[in-house]
Amino acid sequence: MAKALFSVGGSSGLGWSDFLEVCQTCDELGFWGFYPSDHLMQVGAGRGPTPKRLDGLTVMAAMAGHTKSLRLGMLVMNNNLRHPVITAKMVNTIDHASGGRAELGIGSGNYKVEFDVHGIPFPGFAERLDRLDEALSVIRALWTQEKANFEGRYYSLHDAPTDPHPVQKPHPPIIVGGTGERTMRVAAKHATDYNQIAPLADVRANLVRMEAICAETGRDFGAMRHSVQLQIKLTDDASVVEEAVARGAALATKRSERYDDAESQVRDSMLLGSAAQVTEQVGRWVEAGVDHLILMTPRPFDRGMMERFAAEVAPAFA
Repeated sequence: MAKALFSVGGSSGLGWSDFLEVCQTCDELGFWGFYPSDHLMQVGAGRGPTPKRLDGLTVMAAMAGHTKSLRLGMLVMNNNLRHPVITAKMVNTIDHASGGRAELGIGSGNYKVEFDVHGIPFPGFAERLDRLDEALSVIRALWTQEKANFEGRYYSLHDAPTDPHPVQKPHPPIIVGGTGERTMRVAAKHATDYNQIAPLADVRANLVRMEAICAETGRDFGAMRHSVQLQIKLTDDASVVEEAVARGAALATKRSERYDDAESQVRDSMLLGSAAQVTEQVGRWVEAGVDHLILMTPRPFDRGMMERFAAEVAPAFA
């Protein structure tokens, strides 16, 4: 089978001891990376077992000293919570602290409530995307130019000092996700890894669209990683799988026109069942063009399930 990377992500409801257990387990088992989310508060029911919320970027900085090989990133940093100069400096610092293991996952943000609660301005969608595009230009300039210069509508640099540059060359990987035309164009322009959260049929169609955008803009589609975020329920108990599907169908709010019912969509949005079944399902994602699968952190954390995945599923795609 074709090769694929396997990571773990998600952080709602995790305290420090939970982060430590999850990241050290992933590091020990050979997972590629860990990617917490970036929120100031719990943003939706069911997103984690408790409202606990630590700052993901600070946690990743701390994890540089508690892990050896695990890549440390975010899915995704909210561009509107930090000026891009600060983002560039912080991720660069993590890259140095970790010996070159930092990754930058960044997006335009979409949960207005947490901005309202904390009194932070929340621009309209078009402006948020324009700001993200400019922010990535600023960050890349700071990471690669001897003296960084950029002039945009929202951000500007004038011979900004950039020493030291990141450990990774030309810079840490950049992850941008989304399925709208404008967001995909931002990803094609800046991203190392194009990320999606969508059922398999939609992912297939979106990768075709992204390939066309890359061809139009002169970007090498094949040189990008293509990642997805997926929930996982690796178990030999069929009743546990059916419970997970039923729960997912009941909570589903975003319906795809490519599926006749919510249950079918949920089954095509998760990894479900025995190791053999999950291996077959991963194979279908890889066949569709995905080469980086990010498994959502089980809550409560199930080390045994992650051990089974690393031992019984991942080797088929090594």
